[in-house]
Amino acid sequence: MSAAVSETKTTELDVSALKSYAFGARSTLFWGVLVLCLIEGTALALLFMSYFYVRGNFYEWPPSDRIPIAPRTACTTVLALSIVPMVLTGRAARKLDLRATRKWQLISTVVGAVTLALRAWTIASLPFAWSENAYASVVWSSIGFHTLDFVAEMGEMLVLTALLFKGPVEEKHFEDVEVNALFWTFLVLVWLPFAGVFWIDGAIR
Repeated sequence: MSAAVSETKTTELDVSALKSYAFGARSTLFWGVLVLCLIEGTALALLFMSYFYVRGNFYEWPPSDRIPIAPRTACTTVLALSIVPMVLTGRAARKLDLRATRKWQLISTVVGAVTLALRAWTIASLPFAWSENAYASVVWSSIGFHTLDFVAEMGEMLVLTALLFKGPVEEKHFEDVEVNALFWTFLVLVWLPFAGVFWIDGAIR
């Protein structure tokens, strides 16, 4: 009785020359952050729709005192303008330009800190408690949820800024900077519909 022996040949592939990072759709981190944007965006979309659902239950809208215009306008304006340095940060990171990345990352972090201070001013100026009525609850929930994301993002900004200046900086860290710029841009764009609705409803009352 003879036994047939099959030999399996394996081919070795040398991947040592491949880079340990990538940008855009070639990056695993990019897709992870994109999914995070979808999750956070869905939650904010539900809050946005809740606002209009609650709106249909009141004859007078908004049913509480108007949100002061100055703090929310200042906060939204600076937040929108922050996209510019963030986009430039992402572009510099793609080019692996450490000097330019440091500069724009630092500017973006400073602008973000100013925006966060303005957001704190906005929250402190809200003329109603979260428990006053359904309108107040939706407003507080919307601003609060976005602020939590904003605070977490600022923490990431501070860590990346410290890393870029203190080092050691590896090429893979530029991927982190670019993806961080993507999430920041998402946070800005997702807030603009809320800012617009709050401003219009406050102006027409």
